[in-house]
Amino acid sequence: MAKQSPLGAVKSYFGKYHFAPKYRREHRLSLTAADGTAITAWRVPGPPDALCTVVLVHGFVNWSRTPAVHAFAHVLADTVDVIVPDLRGHGRSKGTCTLGRDEPLDVAAAVAAADPTKPVITLGISLGGASVLLHAGQHPGTIAGVVAVSAPAIWGGLGTDGANRIERWISTPTGRLTLRFLLRTRLTDDCSDLPDAADLTSRIAPAFTIVVADPDDWYFGPEHPERLYEWAAEPKDLWWYPGGGHGTDLLTTAFAARMLSAIDARLAPPSTRPSEPAPPPADPHFPRDPHFPRDQPR
Repeated sequence: MAKQSPLGAVKSYFGKYHFAPKYRREHRLSLTAADGTAITAWRVPGPPDALCTVVLVHGFVNWSRTPAVHAFAHVLADTVDVIVPDLRGHGRSKGTCTLGRDEPLDVAAAVAAADPTKPVITLGISLGGASVLLHAGQHPGTIAGVVAVSAPAIWGGLGTDGANRIERWISTPTGRLTLRFLLRTRLTDDCSDLPDAADLTSRIAPAFTIVVADPDDWYFGPEHPERLYEWAAEPKDLWWYPGGGHGTDLLTTAFAARMLSAIDARLAPPSTRPSEPAPPPADPHFPRDPHFPRDQPR
């Protein structure tokens, strides 16, 4: 992950939080999670013949209006309906962030707000990726598929530079104040009993699972997507993006096209599917490393 200059970091901060792009006011949704937490979300309508709804779930210290998330939602909305929630403790939602323990309840509230006549795909990024995997495993049969981008398979003892930075943020008074007042993320006082997303991936089927990651992810190394993919039941795919970065770095228009193509192939009526569907096209933004063949675990 490339380091920003101080000026670039300041511009990024103000663009992400103070001057973040907005959704149309009439598209706001006021949801309530099963534990009573008020969740704010936004519905971005797709075309009248949209095949499905994609619930797009942001990562830690981001929100629905993070520029990359906002832009990606509108790219998807050219083809499908999109719902973008603020996870608890982020953005305009109430409650506190629990690092994945309770966030599946927020995903469930967003899924319940989708058009009941259409299948739902959940797409999560980093913390959001763990949240959609946990939700899908805890509530099998409620979605048609799940896409996890840069998702951790487990929490604790990760050892990477990025994970160590997160640990300092969440475990020190200074870090928690930074999260609350600068990064607008309210964290729970109790971060114990965090679930492991990999433990539930085998329960997601018959919905499909797509795991997406950079093998050199600064936060969660290749063992995370490998474990998620290994434990998931068929149908499943693993998409490597060497040099792609972490989280929102991977939200390109080419990735959107590839994902939508895969969704279309999965959801198309059986009579219209080819007998042996071709694999989704590779994303030209990220050249393949020969040591990490596309769609294969390392």
